[in-house]
Amino acid sequence: MSIPTAPADALQAPYVPDGPYGIFVGGEEQPGDGTFDALNPSTGQPWAVVAEASSAQVDAAVATARTAFRTWRRSTLEERQLVLLAMADAIESVPDWPRLLATENGRPIREASAADVPFAAGVFRYYAGLVRGQHGDTIATGDPGARVFTVREPLGVIAALIPWNSPLISAALKLAPALATGNTVVLKPSEFAAPSVVELARRTAGAVPPGVVNVLTGVGPQTGALLVAHPEVAKISFTGGGVTARHIARAAAAHLTPALFELGGKSAFVVCADADLDAAVQDALSGILSQNGEVCFAASRLFVHEAVHAEFLERMRATIAEVRIGDALDPATQVGPLVSAAHRHRVRAYVEQARAEGANVLLGGGSPADLADRLTGGYYLEPALVDDPTGRSTAAREEIFGPVVVAQTWTDEADVIARANASEYGLAAGVWTSDLGRAHRMADALEAGTVWVNTWFQVPAGQPLGGVKQSGHGRELCAETLLEYSTQKAVSMRIDADRPRLWGRDG
Repeated sequence: MSIPTAPADALQAPYVPDGPYGIFVGGEEQPGDGTFDALNPSTGQPWAVVAEASSAQVDAAVATARTAFRTWRRSTLEERQLVLLAMADAIESVPDWPRLLATENGRPIREASAADVPFAAGVFRYYAGLVRGQHGDTIATGDPGARVFTVREPLGVIAALIPWNSPLISAALKLAPALATGNTVVLKPSEFAAPSVVELARRTAGAVPPGVVNVLTGVGPQTGALLVAHPEVAKISFTGGGVTARHIARAAAAHLTPALFELGGKSAFVVCADADLDAAVQDALSGILSQNGEVCFAASRLFVHEAVHAEFLERMRATIAEVRIGDALDPATQVGPLVSAAHRHRVRAYVEQARAEGANVLLGGGSPADLADRLTGGYYLEPALVDDPTGRSTAAREEIFGPVVVAQTWTDEADVIARANASEYGLAAGVWTSDLGRAHRMADALEAGTVWVNTWFQVPAGQPLGGVKQSGHGRELCAETLLEYSTQKAVSMRIDADRPRLWGRDG
């Protein structure tokens, strides 16, 4: 693995906050009951102090959101549209987002610049475009004296919990449709990526009525647990792992609180013998190295046809060996640090276990050599390529959430479909082939919420995001999401004056 050698003046300085980050309730920032340090994954050093919300502050945030809901639910579609557009403008008006995001979670600054900021702003604009299209339906009854119609109504207070890997995008995916449908939100970011979400609340405060968007910071087992168990929460929207989702579901059951879950994945990436190998290799690399591999849509299970298996893996191995690993704030960096020391240890353990189980680790899984002294405390890991033809290793089955890809071999189309589907996950899958018929057959047969053909990570606004099986339920980033955050009310009336008498002396 090589280390970036960009000019010294290309390296961005770590983001320096104005002061501690508080919780954001009712349009105002306030200190928490305690604090914790945010660590820069590139160096392992503290860079910000973040508030820890108390139980009373969780109650206060929900109560504030509930009060704001009484007014916000009556806002016009035009008012909501203007708020969403103003939030998008506020995001784009501040140029230091990439530096903040790279400091916070280790995502390379080149990705934060190219993806996070424009995509997040685009989500708000997408729902601003949809908001005025919300409507009910007229129901045909066959009775000329009856009129039945429906209206869509907001739910109330949404508890939105988001992960650390793309906090700005994840916040937009929760906030925009919830606000578009007239709900208020209490947003709980991960403790590993809280400052950017507080900054979002600060920077969009002028666009949003007080109390409509609130942010609670703290650790998941405390602050998050209190929020999802709150009786005044109307719906929970969670993006994260399956273990946490099960805890949330158990807490929600006490009040029968509905939930939207966008969970993990172990996505199958099927390369056919007739695939364009140049494109497929690059897509496979994007699928496992983007966001340092810390993404639920990671292309972590390769199924490569035996006719091209050796060539494909050699091309991947040679390219991964050239990947530039280093400080997330360096524009030359292609793979940055993992989010924490504990997570690096977990990811590395999967590589070692794969080796112990008989898989061939072609490269990676160790610590990069020749890191600058200032980076020796960072959480760096060399991306790993594992050859496991039959997919028997634990790494071939379980979500790793890091830059580790396991390659399997196949020859029969029906067999590879069965193996690709033999997973508890069903978030995404992909097929690389020049045969249009095969592309359609495989797209039909693969069990996933998204199937990409000859591409990966193509996610335009309007394309539904979500999974099947243990990858969750519900869809984000599409028109259908507005239905997730609203409910249907039927209005049934009579317009005729004549009624048969059914009761009394003449009934």
